Amino acid sequence: MTVTPSVHVKLNLEDGHGRCHPRVFYKVHGLSPTNFFIPRTRFIDGPGGTMTVQVTREHEVLAFLETESERQISVTTGDVVRNLRLLGIPHLEERHMVFAGHEYTREITKGMYGNMRYRVFGYRVGWSAWSVLGTCRHRLIERGIANVPARVEGWRYWETKRPKFRGRVLSPK
Repeated sequence: MTVTPSVHVKLNLEDGHGRCHPRVFYKVHGLSPTNFFIPRTRFIDGPGGTMTVQVTREHEVLAFLETESERQISVTTGDVVRNLRLLGIPHLEERHMVFAGHEYTREITKGMYGNMRYRVFGYRVGWSAWSVLGTCRHRLIERGIANVPARVEGWRYWETKRPKFRGRVLSPK
Protein backbone atom coordinates (compact mmCIF):
# COMPACT_ATOMS: atom_id res chain seq x y z
CA MET A 1 0.00 0.00 0.00
CA THR A 2 1.40 3.37 -1.01
CA VAL A 3 0.56 6.53 0.92
CA THR A 4 0.85 9.81 -0.94
CA PRO A 5 1.32 12.99 1.01
CA SER A 6 -1.60 15.40 1.00
CA VAL A 7 -1.16 18.35 -1.29
CA HIS A 8 -2.74 21.75 -0.66
CA VAL A 9 -4.47 22.73 -3.90
CA LYS A 10 -5.48 26.34 -4.48
CA LEU A 11 -7.71 25.75 -7.51
CA ASN A 12 -4.90 26.70 -9.89
CA LEU A 13 -4.85 30.26 -8.55
CA GLU A 14 -1.25 29.98 -7.39
CA ASP A 15 1.57 29.74 -9.86
CA GLY A 16 3.63 27.40 -7.64
CA HIS A 17 5.79 30.20 -6.24
CA GLY A 18 3.29 31.54 -3.71
CA ARG A 19 2.02 34.10 -6.20
CA CYS A 20 -1.55 34.36 -7.48
CA HIS A 21 -2.90 35.33 -10.86
CA PRO A 22 -4.54 38.77 -10.45
CA ARG A 23 -8.28 38.69 -11.04
CA VAL A 24 -11.53 40.30 -9.93
CA PHE A 25 -14.41 38.46 -8.24
CA TYR A 26 -17.80 39.46 -6.83
CA LYS A 27 -19.72 38.64 -3.65
CA VAL A 28 -23.44 38.96 -2.96
CA HIS A 29 -24.28 40.28 0.52
CA GLY A 30 -28.05 40.45 0.31
CA LEU A 31 -30.77 39.67 -2.18
CA SER A 32 -34.37 40.83 -1.93
CA PRO A 33 -37.14 40.80 -4.53
CA THR A 34 -38.43 44.17 -5.67
CA ASN A 35 -40.97 45.60 -8.12
CA PHE A 36 -40.21 48.14 -10.82
CA PHE A 37 -43.61 49.75 -11.39
CA ILE A 38 -44.24 51.11 -14.87
CA PRO A 39 -45.30 54.80 -14.94
CA ARG A 40 -48.92 55.63 -15.79
CA THR A 41 -50.18 52.03 -15.45
CA ARG A 42 -52.14 52.45 -12.19
CA PHE A 43 -55.88 51.77 -12.56
CA ILE A 44 -58.81 51.96 -10.09
CA ASP A 45 -62.33 50.61 -10.72
CA GLY A 46 -65.41 49.82 -8.69
CA PRO A 47 -67.17 49.52 -6.40
CA GLY A 48 -67.70 45.86 -7.31
CA GLY A 49 -68.02 44.47 -10.81
CA THR A 50 -65.34 43.44 -13.26
CA MET A 51 -62.10 45.25 -13.93
CA THR A 52 -60.28 44.85 -17.24
CA VAL A 53 -56.96 46.61 -17.77
CA GLN A 54 -54.51 46.66 -20.61
CA VAL A 55 -51.03 48.03 -21.02
CA THR A 56 -50.10 48.88 -24.60
CA ARG A 57 -47.04 50.95 -24.15
CA GLU A 58 -43.32 50.69 -24.18
CA HIS A 59 -41.07 51.29 -21.19
CA GLU A 60 -37.47 50.53 -20.37
CA VAL A 61 -36.33 49.41 -16.91
CA LEU A 62 -32.57 49.73 -16.40
CA ALA A 63 -30.32 48.10 -13.84
CA PHE A 64 -28.42 50.71 -11.85
CA LEU A 65 -25.74 50.69 -9.19
CA GLU A 66 -25.53 52.63 -5.95
CA THR A 67 -21.98 52.67 -4.59
CA GLU A 68 -20.74 53.62 -1.17
CA SER A 69 -17.99 55.97 -2.37
CA GLU A 70 -18.03 58.84 -4.80
CA ARG A 71 -14.71 58.01 -6.44
CA GLN A 72 -14.50 56.93 -10.05
CA ILE A 73 -14.73 53.16 -10.16
CA SER A 74 -13.88 50.55 -12.73
CA VAL A 75 -16.94 48.40 -11.94
CA THR A 76 -19.78 48.73 -14.45
CA THR A 77 -23.43 47.73 -14.23
CA GLY A 78 -22.70 45.07 -16.86
CA ASP A 79 -19.90 43.61 -14.72
CA VAL A 80 -22.18 43.27 -11.70
CA VAL A 81 -25.16 41.82 -13.64
CA ARG A 82 -22.94 39.32 -15.51
CA ASN A 83 -21.34 38.11 -12.27
CA LEU A 84 -24.69 37.85 -10.46
CA ARG A 85 -25.86 35.58 -13.29
CA LEU A 86 -22.74 33.45 -12.83
CA LEU A 87 -23.54 33.19 -9.11
CA GLY A 88 -26.86 31.56 -9.99
CA ILE A 89 -29.40 34.41 -9.82
CA PRO A 90 -31.61 33.67 -12.86
CA HIS A 91 -33.24 35.87 -15.48
CA LEU A 92 -31.25 39.06 -14.82
CA GLU A 93 -30.85 41.76 -17.45
CA GLU A 94 -29.10 45.11 -17.67
CA ARG A 95 -32.23 46.52 -19.25
CA HIS A 96 -35.74 45.22 -19.74
CA MET A 97 -38.04 46.65 -22.40
CA VAL A 98 -41.78 46.30 -21.91
CA PHE A 99 -43.59 46.18 -25.26
CA ALA A 100 -46.97 45.10 -24.08
CA GLY A 101 -50.44 44.52 -25.30
CA HIS A 102 -51.19 42.59 -22.13
CA GLU A 103 -54.80 42.48 -20.93
CA TYR A 104 -55.99 41.29 -17.53
CA THR A 105 -59.53 40.87 -16.14
CA ARG A 106 -60.41 40.49 -12.48
CA GLU A 107 -63.68 40.28 -10.52
CA ILE A 108 -63.94 42.97 -7.82
CA THR A 109 -65.58 42.03 -4.52
CA LYS A 110 -68.99 43.70 -4.02
CA GLY A 111 -68.59 47.10 -2.35
CA MET A 112 -64.81 47.19 -2.86
CA TYR A 113 -62.57 49.06 -5.30
CA GLY A 114 -60.11 47.16 -7.47
CA ASN A 115 -56.61 48.53 -8.00
CA MET A 116 -54.07 47.34 -10.57
CA ARG A 117 -50.56 48.37 -11.50
CA TYR A 118 -48.16 46.92 -14.07
CA ARG A 119 -44.66 45.95 -12.92
CA VAL A 120 -41.39 44.27 -13.81
CA PHE A 121 -40.06 41.92 -11.16
CA GLY A 122 -36.44 42.20 -10.11
CA TYR A 123 -33.96 42.15 -7.26
CA ARG A 124 -32.21 44.62 -4.99
CA VAL A 125 -28.76 43.10 -4.49
CA GLY A 126 -25.99 44.07 -2.07
CA TRP A 127 -22.68 43.38 -3.83
CA SER A 128 -18.96 43.89 -3.54
CA ALA A 129 -16.13 43.61 -6.06
CA TRP A 130 -12.76 42.26 -4.91
CA SER A 131 -9.34 42.09 -6.53
CA VAL A 132 -6.93 39.20 -5.94
CA LEU A 133 -3.43 40.65 -5.90
CA GLY A 134 -0.28 38.87 -7.06
CA THR A 135 0.53 38.26 -3.38
CA CYS A 136 -2.80 36.35 -3.03
CA ARG A 137 -4.26 39.08 -0.80
CA HIS A 138 -7.80 40.28 -1.48
CA ARG A 139 -8.51 44.00 -1.84
CA LEU A 140 -11.97 45.56 -1.84
CA ILE A 141 -12.51 47.50 -5.06
CA GLU A 142 -16.06 48.73 -4.50
CA ARG A 143 -19.32 47.78 -2.87
CA GLY A 144 -22.90 48.92 -3.22
CA ILE A 145 -26.45 48.03 -4.13
CA ALA A 146 -27.70 47.04 -7.58
CA ASN A 147 -31.36 47.26 -8.59
CA VAL A 148 -31.65 44.72 -11.40
CA PRO A 149 -34.78 43.90 -13.45
CA ALA A 150 -35.62 40.28 -14.31
CA ARG A 151 -37.35 39.03 -17.47
CA VAL A 152 -40.66 38.56 -15.64
CA GLU A 153 -43.50 41.09 -15.63
CA GLY A 154 -47.20 41.24 -14.78
CA TRP A 155 -50.05 42.94 -12.95
CA ARG A 156 -50.33 43.57 -9.21
CA TYR A 157 -53.95 43.57 -7.98
CA TRP A 158 -55.36 44.68 -4.60
CA GLU A 159 -58.68 45.90 -3.21
CA THR A 160 -59.57 48.87 -1.00
CA LYS A 161 -62.80 50.06 0.64
CA ARG A 162 -62.47 53.51 -0.98
CA PRO A 163 -60.67 54.68 -4.12
CA LYS A 164 -57.20 55.84 -3.01
CA PHE A 165 -54.11 57.20 -4.68
CA ARG A 166 -50.85 57.57 -2.74
CA GLY A 167 -52.71 57.00 0.52
CA ARG A 168 -55.30 59.73 -0.07
CA VAL A 169 -59.00 59.00 -0.53
CA LEU A 170 -60.08 60.20 -4.00
CA SER A 171 -63.82 60.07 -3.34
CA PRO A 172 -65.72 59.87 -0.03
CA LYS A 173 -68.23 57.41 -1.59
